[in-house]
Amino acid sequence: MSDVNPILLQVFKNRFASIAEEMGVTLNRTAFSPNIKERRDFSCAIFDRQGDMIA
Repeated sequence: MSDVNPILLQVFKNRFASIAEEMGVTLNRTAFSPNIKERRDFSCAIFDRQGDMIA
């Protein structure tokens, strides 16, 4: 098994977090439901194929 590159790990961590944040912004901007639009009652996440949360 290869060593983990800490720089690449941080780059991908930040990229996935940014994608999840953009998902939330888009959902909030396009929502019709008051629960989403006004109360911001939602969450966004990215999962891998095993179902583990990445971001």
